[in-house]
Parts: sequence; structure tokens; C-alpha cells
Amino acid sequence: MCAAISVVCSLTGVGLTFGPLGSGAAGAAGAAGAAGAAGAAGAAGAAGAAGAAGAAGAAGAGPAGSRAASSTAQSRIGAAEARVAKLETQISKEQNTLDEADELYNQSVVNLDSTRSALEATQSSLTALQNKLMSERARLRHDAVENYVDNSTGSAMAQLFSAPTTGSQIRDLYEGVGAGDVTATLNQIQAAQKKLSVTRTKLLAEQRTETNQLGQENQTRQRAGAANALSEATLAEVKGSLAQEIARQAALQAAAAARAAADASSRAAAQAAANQASEAAQVATTVSGGSGAADSATTSADQAGSSAGDPNFAYGGSPTAAGLAAVHAAMQYLGVPYVWGGLSFAGVDCSGLTKLAWANAGVYMPHSAADQYAMFPHVSPESLEPGDLLFYDFGGDGIDHVIMYVGPVLDGQATPFGRGTIIQAAHTGTVVTFDPVWSEGFVGAAQP
Repeated sequence: MCAAISVVCSLTGVGLTFGPLGSGAAGAAGAAGAAGAAGAAGAAGAAGAAGAAGAAGAAGAGPAGSRAASSTAQSRIGAAEARVAKLETQISKEQNTLDEADELYNQSVVNLDSTRSALEATQSSLTALQNKLMSERARLRHDAVENYVDNSTGSAMAQLFSAPTTGSQIRDLYEGVGAGDVTATLNQIQAAQKKLSVTRTKLLAEQRTETNQLGQENQTRQRAGAANALSEATLAEVKGSLAQEIARQAALQAAAAARAAADASSRAAAQAAANQASEAAQVATTVSGGSGAADSATTSADQAGSSAGDPNFAYGGSPTAAGLAAVHAAMQYLGVPYVWGGLSFAGVDCSGLTKLAWANAGVYMPHSAADQYAMFPHVSPESLEPGDLLFYDFGGDGIDHVIMYVGPVLDGQATPFGRGTIIQAAHTGTVVTFDPVWSEGFVGAAQP
């Protein structure tokens, strides 16, 4: 199945830990964590050819020039890291301020909505009372007419038309004609109207106050949001610069390692230098993939590998439909955990991933790295196509790991690690991810 291998690399004063032999891109991104490179990797193209040329020029200036350039780069990296830490602290405080402003604004919205609802209910009650008052008054008039018709000869009606002069006289007369209950109802309605009018006036005042408060809190919230956005943009810019510096330093170290590999007096020494160059190149591509510095570091790593007798992994440039289908199928498993013997979205191992991916392209293969290598025609690592399989022997007892080559471009977009991009299920504790290719333990390549 797969062997678990982890390599730790330290770049001249910058602790960058990653696993080129199967720890996965998460490990490589963790390497960039010293620089906050999760955001810095997004600035991959920002390093530019000029930065890479500067790194390469410094590397070519000899050991003294390389050391001086490395020291200068390390100084800039330290300054950028300090600024990143300061900005992150500032952003944390600004985010707290923004959260508080949001909470106050949201509470004001709730209060204003509540006041508006109460005002609407009060207005509705007033309207209902007004309608009831009109109805009762009409009823009062109707009752008076009915009593007049029914009792036109009575003394009560005669008194009604004798023009009483006081309120008590009028009330007594209406009571005399049977309208006393209606009059009491009218009095109750009018009293309720007065209370509701007072409530309405109070609610209108509250609504004005809360509307003003809401406007002020909205301004506070907008100011806090603008400050936070500015700090976030500044942080992204600093992280981008930090990624460039790390990539440049990695390019310097890869170039120095390439020279050491070329000058090595033994194959073991050449291989050790080639490993250092490969590790430096992986750091450069992780934090600033696609930049000139990353390309320079990769070139140096290739030169060092050639000096040590390592294979040169290269893109052939003629992808097949089946190979692309296999790569896209493998990508569906990105993030799926490594499970020894796994063959589903619940978990896969190295040969399980390649088996499932190529099955999507209509090609059956056994669930075994060694058997897959034996089953298909072998191809040169210098002319790889998307979907090709690369096989490794980590334990010395035969093929025990397989990965899938992706290449520099996929669906018109640059891949994370350029021409050395692969996809794999590495080992227990990792998930399916894109990673840079490596040479240690390489046995051969095959194309299903």
C-alpha cells in the first residue's frame, strides 16, 4: 500500500516543516505558516520575474554573495513576520469592535421594529374605536328617532323639544327616551381614544429617537468595517511580500544546493545536496507557486537531481482524454482521509485512489500499487501526461506507493506545483491532496 515518510527542512533561520515524500500539501502549507502563508500562497504570482532574477543573480555571485543575500532576505522576512503579527493583533481588536457595533445595530433594529409594530397596533386600535364611535352615534340617533315615533304624544318627547339648556338636562332627556346605555358607551370610547392618543404620541417620540440611534450605530458599524477591511488588505499585502521573500531565499538555497551537488565528490553527497535543493524548491512553490523565484528554485532542484542521478520529471504536453478524466475523478476525492485498504469516499489509500480514478475513465486495475505498475506500459518520467502513475519503493522490498501525475495546467488554470504537481493519498493521518513530485524512492512511471 503506502509507506509513511516525513522530511523536515529548516531554511536558514526560518522554520519551515513539510513532507515532500507524502505528508501532503497541508504539511507544505504548514511550512508556510511561519509566514502566515495560507494567505501568502494566494499571492503566488506576486513574486515576479524580477524577484526571481535577483535571487538567481545573488545565488550566482558565489558563496559569499549567497550568504549575504540570504542574510538580507532573512532580515526582511523577520521584519515582515513582526508586521504580520502586529496586524493580526490589530485586526482581532477591530473585529471585536465591529462585532460590538453589529450587535448594537441589530438590537436597535429590533427595538425600532418593536416600536413600529406597537405604533401600528395603536393606530389600528384608534381606527377601530373611531369606527365604533361613529357607529354608536348613529345608533344613538336611530334610538332617538324610534322613541320619538313610538312616543310622539308622550311628555318625554315634548320635553326633548323644549330646548334644555344644561348638559344634565340633555342627559336626563336622552335617558328618558332609552338612549342612556348608548351614551355611556360613547363616553367609554372617547376615554379609550384619549389613552391611545397619548400612547401614540409617546411611540412616535420613541420611534424618532430610535431611528436617530440606529443611524448613528450604522455609521459606527460602517467605520469599524472600513477599518477592518483596510487592515485585512494591508495584511494580505504584507503576507504577499513575505511569500516573495521566502521564495527568494528558497531559490538562493536551491541554487547553492545545486552547486554543491555538481561539486560533490560522492554520490551520497550529491544526493544529500539534491534533497536540500528539492526541499527548498517545495517551499518556494508552496508559498509562491508560479512565481519567477519558484521557477528558479525548481530549475535548481532539477539541476541538483541530475547531478545526483535522479530522474527528471517533465510534462509531455499531449494529455489524453482518458488521463484527464482520471485526474478529474481523483480530484473528487480531495479532502477524503487516507484509510489503509480504503476504496470509497469514506477513505482511500494510494492504489485505491488511482483504481477509482481510472475506473471513471473506463480502465480497470487491481487494488495494488505493485500490480498496477506491472499491468501497464512504462513511460519516461521526462514526458509525463495527466493521469500517468508514478511508483515508489520506500521500504526496499518492492513497490509500495503510487501517485498520479497532474502537470502544470488543468482546465486552463495553473496547478499548485507547476509541472511537478501530483495528486495522492499519502499515508495515515493525511487526506487526498495535491503535492509536489519527488524523486527519492522512485521506481518508474506507467500510463494506463
